[in-house]
Amino acid sequence: MLYPEAVSLPRLDDVLTGRGAAEGVEAAFYIHLGKTSELHVVLRRLRQGVRVLRSNGHRVYMVDAKAFKDDVLKAAYAETLAHRLLTPYQPIRGESFLRRLEITYKKEVITQLLKDLVSEHKLAAANFLIDVRYFLYEKLRRLVEVFPLMRAELVQVLENCTDAVRGFEEAAEKLVSEGVLARRNGYYALSMDAMRNFGTIPILTGLEQLKKINILKVSKAFSFLVFDVGLPAHPHHLPDPEQYVYLTTARGLQPLSKQLDMLDFVREFYGGVEAKVRRVGGLFNSTYVIEADSVKLFAKRYLSWTDVKWVAARLWTAWVKDFSINPSTRMAKEIYYLNHLRNLGFSTPEIIHVNWNGKILYTSYVEGQNLIAAWLGKSPDRRFFARQVGENLAQIHGRGVMLGDCKPESFIKSSEGEIFVTDVEQASTDGDPAWDLMELVFYPGHYLDAEEAGLLAADVVEGYARAGSLETVRRSLKPGYVRTMALWTPPWVQKAVSDRVKLFLRA
Repeated sequence: MLYPEAVSLPRLDDVLTGRGAAEGVEAAFYIHLGKTSELHVVLRRLRQGVRVLRSNGHRVYMVDAKAFKDDVLKAAYAETLAHRLLTPYQPIRGESFLRRLEITYKKEVITQLLKDLVSEHKLAAANFLIDVRYFLYEKLRRLVEVFPLMRAELVQVLENCTDAVRGFEEAAEKLVSEGVLARRNGYYALSMDAMRNFGTIPILTGLEQLKKINILKVSKAFSFLVFDVGLPAHPHHLPDPEQYVYLTTARGLQPLSKQLDMLDFVREFYGGVEAKVRRVGGLFNSTYVIEADSVKLFAKRYLSWTDVKWVAARLWTAWVKDFSINPSTRMAKEIYYLNHLRNLGFSTPEIIHVNWNGKILYTSYVEGQNLIAAWLGKSPDRRFFARQVGENLAQIHGRGVMLGDCKPESFIKSSEGEIFVTDVEQASTDGDPAWDLMELVFYPGHYLDAEEAGLLAADVVEGYARAGSLETVRRSLKPGYVRTMALWTPPWVQKAVSDRVKLFLRA
């Protein structure tokens, strides 16, 4: 890129004359900032790390090459040097050196932002479609928050947004070739390998992050690079980065920046239609049915760790089952596994909207009857329904998914006879299928008498055995698992259920 006022820019040779540094130049480049321009000279050795000069009314930055590379690779100077590579620049020496560092830096930026997306949104991040502009805007936003005096300079990067984004596209493509990202419908998406790797990386505390940085060097570089710029004369606007991260819903792509509460959601999707919102479920549920005209939707608000239901469940099952109680984790799992099971061919509610900040998930409403309601209501086909649910659960296990909190209410038969799987906020790929089956056959004893609970259990395991393993049926009777039902299912009902399952195994 050549700038119109290039004739007024300080010439590299003039700047170096009399300084004895001409032979030690690794690279040099111009950066255009509004009415002024900067010359950056990267020297193979500069003892003080950074120096600032003035020439012909323009700023000249002399930077040590090792300091520059350390800031690119390890943020040793808190990126006060490396962030210059976010800005479109005109190389005048060492172009290949600069391009290598630029792509390396932008790969580091993308990788860190991806890790943070996984840390914040858990498994839900696997469903994100990311516009490459997100990486530029989110990085600029973070730099502005850390160094507010640099806002004017950083926002000017957006004047040449196409050039600034181009390097991020090249860096993203390198991450595609490395298996970190994948191309999907014109966007970038995290690979499952990256999801697994990033999900196991601990988040650095503020103190640990500071240990990576040489505070004395940073303060010196900061004083040169920031206070020399001066305060902006007027406010500058940065785009909201979350406008460029999308989640696929039944209504198309939804940007993360859209966060609708229930009434706002109804107004946006249904205009002036009068809507009713009613809470459903038991004492510890936070679920709602939204009715607008002839349309019904389901909304679920994920409560914090103070939700007694999950605290009690985790304490009671601490040695045999690890329940997720963090609301972000539970919501992320629900989003991921509703989509994952649907992609595997199972019926699940469709996601309509996600309010991440408010921890509210909106889905289609499944009109029908759940398994426990069918038994409580003495439905004529309840035994056939139980066998269908058992078979359905075995098929889900056969595809490597465990539901984690497998209750009869989680299976709903629609008016067309289709079995829908709901409430998958505790699902995983590393659980024990015997736990799911145990909960499904013993938990109904909380509502049913011994005879009915035994019949339901017999029908469920019969259906399970059609598509699943008899060994799983045997392990569902493990005393350590069954004991966890003591809070919900009376011991005489537990015995009736165990006897019917053992009778099936002997047959």
